[in-house]
Amino acid sequence: MTVREFLRTVWDGKWYVLAAVVIVMAAAVMYLNRQVTTYQATATVQLASVQSGGDQGGTAVTANTDPTLVTSTPVAQAAAQEVGGGANPRDLASRVTATYDAETLVMSIEAKDAGPVRAGTLANAFAKAYVDYLPTVVGQQADKVSKQMDAASKQITDAQATLRTHKNDPKAKALQSSGTDTLNSLTRTWSAYGSLNPPGQIAKPATAGVPLGLGRDSVLALSFLAGLAAGVGLAFARRGVDFRLRTVAQASDIADAPVLAEIDGVKRALKDATHHGHLPVASRVATPYTESIRELRTAVQVSAAHRDQIAVVVTAADPSAPRSFIAANLAASWALSGRRTIAMSGDMRRPELDDILPAPEGWTGDPRALRPTRVPNLSLFPVPDQPLDPADYLATAQARELVASLRGQADVLVIDAPPVLAAADATILGSYTDGVVLVASVGKTDELVLAEAVKRLRVNHVHLSGLAVAGVKGSRRMAYAATYGEASAAPATVSAGPSTASSAPAGSSGQAAPVGTPTAASATSAGASRAERRNVLGAREAAADAPAVRSQPVRHQPAGARPTPPASSPSSPASPSPASPSVAAPASASPAGPSSPAPSASALPARPVPTTTGSVRTAPPTLRQGRPRIQPAWSPVQDRPRTGTVAVVDDTTDKPSTPDAR
Repeated sequence: MTVREFLRTVWDGKWYVLAAVVIVMAAAVMYLNRQVTTYQATATVQLASVQSGGDQGGTAVTANTDPTLVTSTPVAQAAAQEVGGGANPRDLASRVTATYDAETLVMSIEAKDAGPVRAGTLANAFAKAYVDYLPTVVGQQADKVSKQMDAASKQITDAQATLRTHKNDPKAKALQSSGTDTLNSLTRTWSAYGSLNPPGQIAKPATAGVPLGLGRDSVLALSFLAGLAAGVGLAFARRGVDFRLRTVAQASDIADAPVLAEIDGVKRALKDATHHGHLPVASRVATPYTESIRELRTAVQVSAAHRDQIAVVVTAADPSAPRSFIAANLAASWALSGRRTIAMSGDMRRPELDDILPAPEGWTGDPRALRPTRVPNLSLFPVPDQPLDPADYLATAQARELVASLRGQADVLVIDAPPVLAAADATILGSYTDGVVLVASVGKTDELVLAEAVKRLRVNHVHLSGLAVAGVKGSRRMAYAATYGEASAAPATVSAGPSTASSAPAGSSGQAAPVGTPTAASATSAGASRAERRNVLGAREAAADAPAVRSQPVRHQPAGARPTPPASSPSSPASPSPASPSVAAPASASPAGPSSPAPSASALPARPVPTTTGSVRTAPPTLRQGRPRIQPAWSPVQDRPRTGTVAVVDDTTDKPSTPDAR
């Protein structure tokens, strides 16, 4: 598992992680509130030590170092009197412990209590009582040595008495010698005990006690880490029992079909479409979603072997997939590319396409027949009003003939069908078309549901063109790739109707607007002031009233035919030679009089440019990658695509060229 997959799993289970952290930290807070804090204080006693042999060496003599003396009854009673308050000596002794360090001759006395001050007081009381009791302990040790000295003296006396009668008795001599040595050693020890004055003293009194165990902050920090670890474990356990799609590659493997496009930013696109009232594809603003739809359009067209007429069904594996919205944008993308497109609402149970593609404002026609939409070149066939069950109606010859009739009226037919497993509608409609695009959602579509939907299509011999996987979350690099080159483009919306900014001026159909003529795009470009936009729009209106630039008439030529250069008119200047490059002069924005000469761009040899709806107008003379941008000027209603001509001069070559229209 990669780091990205790990973070994705944790993010998908973020609510489990959050719940685990909150529960564990709440339990920790309850534990801290109910727990009685115990404080511990420590006092140290330094014991005295004397060599029994003086400067000549010997053993070290100290007071009794048994730690139990600290909690003995005499010491506990004396400490209870020191503390006061009628405390029980046994109870106090149970809260005191002592440890002895033989290397440093230090007796450590530790006391525990519920209060920090009482813990320190208790430790100091036992330390003082212990120091006061040490002379008694040393006296007891000296008395014990004195008794041993008396026994050694008696041994020596008995040995001397034996030697008086038996001078050569070896046993008596040995007893006398050993007794003498023992008596001398005991005498030195007894003298050393007498030198222990005092036998011990308090080296470091106890201060206020410190709390035992972890502090409150430490407990909360550990509880947070424990909750985080538990939440991550729950997130991975959830992933183990969750059978929804997680990646695009997983969807492709399950369906055994190619992924035509990864639809990114569906939620944002839906929100923008609801707010602005038009489809995202109809806008010139490039987003990851619009580029995904165009990628889907290209992939479907390639899968259909670039037929002149294409019919495709857009369906979904489950009801949660946004198939109707994707179908509407896919149809609009085809229409804006210049192909006559019909979108058919094939979901007779829960129709959504009729609302996504409304009729133009002011349109009065039969709402149940084929009608135009607000997107140029795009018509909509609404849901048929039939008393039969949708599956029964779609299986009739009437429905088959309807689909065939719609295919004959358009270059592209896009049918929005209900989910595959919800009804047999998608399977039936798929058999009438060239292929089916199956929409699946990452994080929502179940693996088994997707596999069953694909199986049902293939059992009924319906061609599955591929998958459109929605719910994919792109990265910043993908967003940059989708919007590359659009930083200076104006966010204009392509729409139908004579009043739109994209419609050609009256009398200029099939002709090219002069290079440099202000356009709506330049008038609404980002960063332009209100005064600049007003001036540009005023100049554009003035240019619209001026005589149109003379250009070659619109004529149809067979595919592959070389265009015939236009004949030079007497009033037009000679065409430029290859040796002397020239640049078309932009037309003035001021109104031209009747005797104004035609701009020099009209004298250039023109090549036919295939356009979708007739005339072509150029953007302001902003060169990008060595050529000016060309954008189509859409007409509201067109029966068929026409071929217009426009002369454009490439700034990097000597020959006029026509930039590729998108």
